[in-house]
Amino acid sequence: MANFKSAILTTGSATTVTGENAAIIPPVNVQHEDRISFQFYNPNGTVGHIDTLKVYGRLGTTSGTLGSTDEWTQIGDDVVVSGSSSALKSIATTGLNWVGVTVSGTTTFGAGHTYAMLRQA
Repeated sequence: MANFKSAILTTGSATTVTGENAAIIPPVNVQHEDRISFQFYNPNGTVGHIDTLKVYGRLGTTSGTLGSTDEWTQIGDDVVVSGSSSALKSIATTGLNWVGVTVSGTTTFGAGHTYAMLRQA
């Protein structure tokens, strides 16, 4: 029997984020996924406009509160995207039940800050 793989691509954008560590990708159930990849784009032409993204994972069976230190653990380093650039991050999700992403910026930003998420099983 052939080994069939599947992939689900989800895209979205943030119009305005205020405050620190606001959810840009709410908790996603990944317990049946092998790998998840994220791509983030910051369209602001000002280099000093910096988005800091944090990817979190959770072993619990429910999503809980994204970013809460007693429920979620940050996966890897911060992903920093300055104006007019993008970043790509890929992680293995074996053993994880949930993944989510928060964003904070040096300023409140307008439309066009986009993300793509590829889930592979």
